[in-house]
Amino acid sequence: MAHQQETDRAKEQKCTLIITAMRTERIAAVLLAAGTSSRFGEEDKLMADLRGKPVAAHVLETIASMAFAQLVAVVRPISYAPVIHRKLDRRGFDILVNEHPEEGISSSIVKAVEHVMPMRKVRGILICLADMPDVPQTHYNRICMAAEDIRSVVSSTDGFSSSPPAFIGRKHFPELLALKGDQGARALLSHGLQIETNGPVLHDIDTKDDLLVQTSTTPTPG
Repeated sequence: MAHQQETDRAKEQKCTLIITAMRTERIAAVLLAAGTSSRFGEEDKLMADLRGKPVAAHVLETIASMAFAQLVAVVRPISYAPVIHRKLDRRGFDILVNEHPEEGISSSIVKAVEHVMPMRKVRGILICLADMPDVPQTHYNRICMAAEDIRSVVSSTDGFSSSPPAFIGRKHFPELLALKGDQGARALLSHGLQIETNGPVLHDIDTKDDLLVQTSTTPTPG
């Protein structure tokens, strides 16, 4: 009897490991990189140098190193961001062009969901922001592991508010397709599970002052 219980426990642990290992393989990582950088000035903030490489490169390299079902990036036209397009192409991202980024982040989310929706193997999307360079792989993993099924909504938090990176299950895709403006999925995220991490991990770069702060900061584990 005791031997049987140990065997059952071993099988259960093995199943848990398999399920955990497969989580990212059922998720499409969506990198949002179509912002106009209006508060940063004339330069493209995503191409600004941060510790030896472009801001966006920190994020896309981290995401590309993980075993996602699909890698999707929503970007501005190639004429505005040729280097980012090349980097994404080399890393195997599906590149979607948002011709109207001035319509807000919602327009990028809608474009990504429309692209992913026919992929039946995908049970949800992990929304990642290209101007959040210091989110570690460990935090992306924590978000994915907390997502139980297609009904799940899991966001990040610094203890005060919810934000990406965030998982949104397939059941909520119709709601995402109805989004408009620059609020994105904020209302939906506020009602989901929240995974807390160090505040600096979730800092995004909107201005040149933000970049200076990030440049002088050593990334910390999530």
